[in-house]
Amino acid sequence: MLSDDEARARLLIHPLPPNPWVYATDQAIVIKAEYTDTIERLLRWAPKARWSARQRCWLVPLSGLELVRSILPELSRLAEAMQEAPPDPGAEPTVPEGDADALARKWFRDAARLLFGSDWQRDTARALGRDEAALACWLIGEGVVEAAPEILLGEMLALMRRRVADISAAADVLAQRIGPQS
Repeated sequence: MLSDDEARARLLIHPLPPNPWVYATDQAIVIKAEYTDTIERLLRWAPKARWSARQRCWLVPLSGLELVRSILPELSRLAEAMQEAPPDPGAEPTVPEGDADALARKWFRDAARLLFGSDWQRDTARALGRDEAALACWLIGEGVVEAAPEILLGEMLALMRRRVADISAAADVLAQRIGPQS
């Protein structure tokens, strides 16, 4: 395990990627997610990691930095799945100006949530035939997935259009079966 000073030094050299749910402070790593047994199991190897009911988040000592870094994609997926509000497709993006990759990741996440709901990351990776871990790393800004963002967005667009066509065809069949509506 790292000392807190060693962890601070590592964070200066290689900070955690920007993430609305997992970030480091001077004293701890904060995971903005509800209490779940799954997260507790993921953090079991980080000594003194704990759930703070008052702050409604997990607190991991800086000494657990490398463990958190190794499970960051899964922590992010779980934390995001716990969010109550679905994305507003018409909302203005909240990404740094000029960061095209961050904007592509936001568009991809928003589209995937609309298609698959709370477990969107796993289902999207399967539907696109992509590696879930690599896709998760790209979505949190850590590493490059096996294709460029414009290719992934093109695949997402094609997937959405296929789903729209499938839903429309199913609606037509249902309309035929239930007959004319009054």
